[in-house]
Amino acid sequence: MNHRRMGWARLTVLGTILGAIALASCRDPRTSDGTPPPATPVAPASPDVPISRQPVTCNTTNYFAEVLWENNQPLMSFLQKPNLNNLSRAPGVTVTSNPDGSTTYGHQGEVIFYARVFPDGTCFVQSLTSSGQLLVEESGRIAEFTPAPPPPAPAPAPPVSVAPEEPNQDNLSMTCNGTVQDRVDFTAFYTREAGFSRVEFRPRTSTNVLTSSLSYVGKNAAGETIWKGNVAQMADTTLVHLSPFPAKRGDQVSVSYDGQWGRATCQ
Repeated sequence: MNHRRMGWARLTVLGTILGAIALASCRDPRTSDGTPPPATPVAPASPDVPISRQPVTCNTTNYFAEVLWENNQPLMSFLQKPNLNNLSRAPGVTVTSNPDGSTTYGHQGEVIFYARVFPDGTCFVQSLTSSGQLLVEESGRIAEFTPAPPPPAPAPAPPVSVAPEEPNQDNLSMTCNGTVQDRVDFTAFYTREAGFSRVEFRPRTSTNVLTSSLSYVGKNAAGETIWKGNVAQMADTTLVHLSPFPAKRGDQVSVSYDGQWGRATCQ
């Protein structure tokens, strides 16, 4: 007698499970308009059937489902309107191509979510418990996908400040003769092509002529241009054009040789 009762109990449990599976697989909420029910397999699509990587969205009266692709993998979101997220960009999505040309996207966890999209622009969403109990079933239409706007472009780097070369005037060429501390005579040369590019020093205790090539380095706080160089990599030289305006005859320059200064007028 006990064996018979146990046998009947097992058959009853098995019948309940099979009945639930049959109910879930046969449920067709869209038979009123003749559209076939959504497929609910969790198996991946056949390798012979191409799968679209385009983002898809299904918009129903109360739900919104979306599938995006990142790094060639589908991510699924499923929300209840207006703002209850049941699923947000979840990986592990299965994609199944159906014989009628529709595609079913599924995600299985504590709750199973499905979104099926049809070639005619309609779609269907469904969610079930892991035991097969139906929670949500609703039809809708494929919504136009609007991707998130790209992040703003980074602000351009500030331009590198490059000191402009001192402007030259036409074919102006002049020399500026002066003395440093009554011991070194000098001549500064200005040309249209190079500006104040050279100074010659003549120590009064020698017949040698020491030449320093100058490079333009910028302006001081008064707007006066500054040129620097050296003599034989030993004595530093500096020339300051004592005017904030382009060079012309009659301007003065201040010249240093090895830390000592002299002044000259250019002609």
